[in-house]
Parts: sequence; C-alpha cells; structure tokens
Amino acid sequence: MKKFLLLFSFCVLAVATNAQVIFYVEAPSPNEGNYDFTYADAADWDNPDFEDPLSAVSGVMVLVDDGTGDPNPEACDDIINDLTGKVAVLYRGDCEFGVKALNAQEAGAIAVVMINNLAGAPVAMGGGADGPSVSIPVVMITAATGALLRDEIDTGETSVFIGSKNGLYSNDIGMRPGDMLRAQRFGNVQSLSQSAAEFEVEVGSWVRNYGSNDQTGVVLKAEITLGGSTIYSESSDPASIESGDSVYIPLPTFSQASYANGYYNMSYNVSIAGVIDESSFDNVQVADFTMSDDMFSLSRLDESSMVPINETNQFNGTTTTLFSCLTFQDPNASRVAVNSVNYSAGTSQNPEATTIEGEAIEFWIIEWEDEFDDLDDADFNMALLNDVYDQGYEYTDNLQGENVNIPLEEPYLLEDDVRYLFCVILYGDIIYPGYDTKVDYRWNVDNYRQPVAPLQLSDQWFALGYGNDRMPAMGIEFTAPNVGLVELPETVELTAYPNPAQSMIYIPIELNEGNVAMKIVDINGRIVEEQNTEMTVNRLEVDVTGLAAGLYTINLEFANGERGSVKVVVSK
Repeated sequence: MKKFLLLFSFCVLAVATNAQVIFYVEAPSPNEGNYDFTYADAADWDNPDFEDPLSAVSGVMVLVDDGTGDPNPEACDDIINDLTGKVAVLYRGDCEFGVKALNAQEAGAIAVVMINNLAGAPVAMGGGADGPSVSIPVVMITAATGALLRDEIDTGETSVFIGSKNGLYSNDIGMRPGDMLRAQRFGNVQSLSQSAAEFEVEVGSWVRNYGSNDQTGVVLKAEITLGGSTIYSESSDPASIESGDSVYIPLPTFSQASYANGYYNMSYNVSIAGVIDESSFDNVQVADFTMSDDMFSLSRLDESSMVPINETNQFNGTTTTLFSCLTFQDPNASRVAVNSVNYSAGTSQNPEATTIEGEAIEFWIIEWEDEFDDLDDADFNMALLNDVYDQGYEYTDNLQGENVNIPLEEPYLLEDDVRYLFCVILYGDIIYPGYDTKVDYRWNVDNYRQPVAPLQLSDQWFALGYGNDRMPAMGIEFTAPNVGLVELPETVELTAYPNPAQSMIYIPIELNEGNVAMKIVDINGRIVEEQNTEMTVNRLEVDVTGLAAGLYTINLEFANGERGSVKVVVSK
C-alpha cells in the first residue's frame, strides 16, 4: 500500500458559525423564534462585527423587486423598490452573493436575508468581487424557514432581529450548541462498549449570562432517556454568573455496567431559580447518541434507519481532491472489522443543476502513524499516513444527498490502539461531501484535545476540518472478525454440565495447574463476563447465577497457549 507525506495545517477551514449572534423573528409574528442561519463574515466582505451588540439591526422584512417578475427574486439585477430602513429578502441563485447584497444595499436596505434555493442547511457565503463594498449584515436562512415566513414577508409586517443578543434582555441565560460535553461518538458500537470502563459520557456545560442582570440561581440539569425510560437525571447546585460572563457547570458522569442498543436521548436544560428568562430558546440543548451492533459515526444517525444524516452538501471551493475523514482509535479495536461505509454527497446545483451519476469516489482506511498525545503535543503532525485499504465506488444514479452503502470486498480487521482515518475521497470541483451541521463537538475537542474529522483539500490537511460543529455524513459499519478470542478454534475439546444450568456449570479439564483466562460471550457477541482463574483441580467451576437466560459461549485460554470453547444454555 501507499505511504505518503502530505502538507499539514493545524487550523479550521473557516465556516461561519452562529456563536451568540441570532436571527430572531420578533413578536407578534405567529412564527416568533430563533432560526438557523449563516452570516457573511469572511475577509471578502466589509460587514460589521456581528458579535458586537452595537452592530445588531432590527427591521421589517421586505421582498425585493428586481424587475424580472420572478416570484423568488434573486436580485442579480438592479432593485426597483425602495428598501430604505428595511431588511431585504431575496433568494440564492445564479449570481455571486456579493452582487445581490450590494444591489440591496444600494436600494437602502439595512440588512439582507438570503433564502437558500436548495434543501438542507444554509451555506457559507463568499463575497466575490462586490463583497468588499457591502457594509450591511448579510445572512442566509434555509429554504424551509423561507417558506414558513414567506406569507409574512409578502405582507411586509414582520420584523426580524439580527445580531448579538448580549445585553438585549435583563434576564437571559443560555447555552450554545457547542458548549456541552456529549458522547465522543454519536454512533457507538456495543462490542466496544461492554462496561463502564469501556464507555461513559462525561456530563457538563458552559452556561452564559447574556442579560444585563447578574444571576445567582442558575441551575443546570441533564437527562438521558432510552426507550422512554429515564436512566440519568442530575441537577447542579445553584451557580452565580455575572452579566456578560460564563461558567462551566459539571455534572456526574453517566455510565452503566452494560449498555443496551438503542437511541439515547440526552438533553441539557438551564434555568434561573425564581426568575423568568426573557429569551429562553437557547435554554435547552440536545446531545443524543446511539448504541448499536455495528454503526460507528460522528454525524447523527436517523433513529429509524440508523444511517448518517446529511444536512447539507458542503461546498468545497475549486479543489481537485478532497479527503473527508473520521478518526477512530480504540483499545479493543481487534473485536471488530470494517465491513462497509455509508456515505452521501451531492453535486453543484448553482447556477445550473448537475448530476452525481457517473461520479467516482474512493474509500480509504489510513493508519495515522504520527505519535502524539493530543492536539497540544509539540509532535502533533499529519505526515506519516499509511493507506492500508482502498476501494472505489461509482454512482449509478443521481442520488443527490442520499445515503449509499459501499461494502468492502472483504472485512478489514482493525488493531487495538492504532489511530485510523476512515476517508472518502472526492475528485473534481462539482462533487461536494455530505455533512451534518446539527451535531457539535466543539467543547469535546476543547476538553479532550483530540482531532475528530480532519479534512484534506488539494494536498493540504486541516486537522479540525470544516470545524468541529459539522461532521461528515459518514458511518462505518463494523462486523465481528473471524479471529480472536470471541470466536476461537476448538483446539481443546470441552464439555460442560449441567447444560442447561441455572447456577453453576462445571467444565472438566485435563490441565490441573496454571492460569486459565475465561470470557463468556452472549449470542450477540458481547463479552458479559471475564476472569482469570488459577487451576488447582481437574475442572473449572463457572457461576452463571448473574446471567440472564440465553445461549452463551465460554471461551478459555490456558497457560500453555491452548484454547477451547463450549456453548452453554442458562435457564431461569
């Protein structure tokens, strides 16, 4: 396989994030509330500092008239209606973002709201040639939000607030999506999470006081439910936060002796004792995760299908080669093998739609051989990358943004504690990788200091990818390997009695001295018990009182290197 040295950049490939800047539809609108958006703050704009409260704007939203008669005007031509003091509303389309915004500014607008013309999340906006001449706020909202608000926009009666909410209200606390700890992987695999020692979730969040009043009774609560049952509920003691400040509030770690498969709903809620929060939309944040037999992911997984969610096809600029990657490292990785990859992508739809049919991608497994502890290590690098497996895939239909499963020709066995990159490689500047923008690992990365989703653009690596608030819509499907202690060749013939048994099982063994390592594995391949026993008699006594009724395999490894296994039934 190939070894290669590649350029490296320890930075985030910049994408605008909301921070404490909000897009808030004001009362008395029936759709009052906060909505997802991106805002123009790149170097090729002359926008004000969005995080400065003095730069905030509030005004009535008015649809532009560009003289074309298009019901969804794009403002690529001069705007003919007077927008003085108004927030101009227009659509993404055929011309540069800067052209549209400058036309609105010259018509008197105090801000621009651009509605995405494609499904999914709003995208980052480059200013182009006219961006440096645009000095008003420019934001993009989703197509769905635009459709929801369109009737109100047409009547010109709804106001919107755009900007930082610091000091806007007297009593206002909240959390950003990236403020809290969450499971280090959204999709977790049960065979790698067999006990509290192998899987746990640290719990805690930053809480911010945006209001003008100091607060003394701030309480953080976290809950985790599975199948409708609450399995974790903890609240903090009241905390004090001065106006404009923030505090980190830790809660007890979530862990269990074993973990059932399913969708774990995890939520954070912050409140002020005895005080009404005047802007409560950011008082609740979610940090869900899943446990399954086979799916590893950093993006969200659909609760019914358990495939990665593609929120947007991320524009990749004009690059000729893009590596969209997930990191993976586990002390028990040899328990699993890579069986397939689930992935989604799309092609450019502006200014004209293109098809993804016929586009080719590749899936690579790369051993990341640089030795480092974390992102702060002076030896941190992405120079020693060894491609140990690669496989191609060609789209046979126009599956824009849809999940495709790419099976490996044969499962690839992983090794314990090896740091891997699972990468999908895209070629050309019209195919865009799918990303989930609704899962946020920013505080995880700040806390644990480990990279999660590196990205390579045209031979340059970005360790933090597009940012830790967006993850590749990629899932790695594992399978149990055909080697290892879980499935042992029967080199020593074993029997067990009684079988079935309720409490004790006895395994006759000719070997009467030395250590025997035992692992009991259930029908799903999970290790439910393991122990070492010093043999002094010619039989091994196994207490199965604590096991649920079912079929199990008892795997033994003897001091002389021989191995054996026997299947037993536990009845209750």
